[in-house]
Amino acid sequence: MRCRLERLENHSVSKRVYGAGMSARGWERYFHACENARRELRGLEPLPELTYTKEDREEDQRTLEETIPVYRNSGGWETEEARAFLDDWERRTRERTERNSNG
Repeated sequence: MRCRLERLENHSVSKRVYGAGMSARGWERYFHACENARRELRGLEPLPELTYTKEDREEDQRTLEETIPVYRNSGGWETEEARAFLDDWERRTRERTERNSNG
């Protein structure tokens, strides 16, 4: 998978995609998730978790401070199921940041 990611990073098309907002780390997480989905379909164990980086922490903080609150205050999230989804997303994000805190 790392070789595929490196090839993608070096490909000129991927450089244009980065300009659209996808970082190298974003692609790494995307391909990791895709590979785990393939493995699950084959009945294989998932890959080890990726190392939690400063970029991951910053993204999690933005998710907690900006993204989830905007979703909560926008239309379409009033059902019990939708609120439960946001609650679970927030809980998992907080747990991940706390688990990977440096002190």
